[in-house]
Amino acid sequence: MLVRLTKLPDPSAALRALEEIFFLSAARTEFTSPEARAAFLRTWTGWYVENAPWDIWFWRDDDGSFGGYLTGCLDSADAEGLFETIPRYATFDDLFPRFPAHLHVNVRPERRGQGIGQRLVERFVEDCVAEGIPGVHVVTADGMRNVGFYNRLGFTEAVLRKPLLFLGRPL
Repeated sequence: MLVRLTKLPDPSAALRALEEIFFLSAARTEFTSPEARAAFLRTWTGWYVENAPWDIWFWRDDDGSFGGYLTGCLDSADAEGLFETIPRYATFDDLFPRFPAHLHVNVRPERRGQGIGQRLVERFVEDCVAEGIPGVHVVTADGMRNVGFYNRLGFTEAVLRKPLLFLGRPL
């Protein structure tokens, strides 16, 4: 079942799941301290939790557990604070007019391949379409395994600015 963070009766449980899934999915696994680990999480998820919680979607199973999440932003160019928070955020800002919305999606490793990520992305895309947004994008690293996943979901307009790869999907 898909559910917005802001519609959950206990958002704290979902945020704990977000943290767990984030670190199960992150390429970086070693940190010098618990504070460094928390700062890493804050860099990549904190802005969304604080500034766009209504654009955070979860896949929640019948037993109440969370299989994955999506953080998103409907207007990347006007996302106050993201340029200062996320490293190299402005690398593709010239493409934001065509693809203003962006997302990040992570699914528990044991739940991958079951359609959860696709459902999360498509639900966010529905919000974008309802708002009249012309396109959505993701940024990943060139050669990452998630490129095929995004290509299958229509993110096929690619721009490579080493080492980052921008994938846009017109709506």
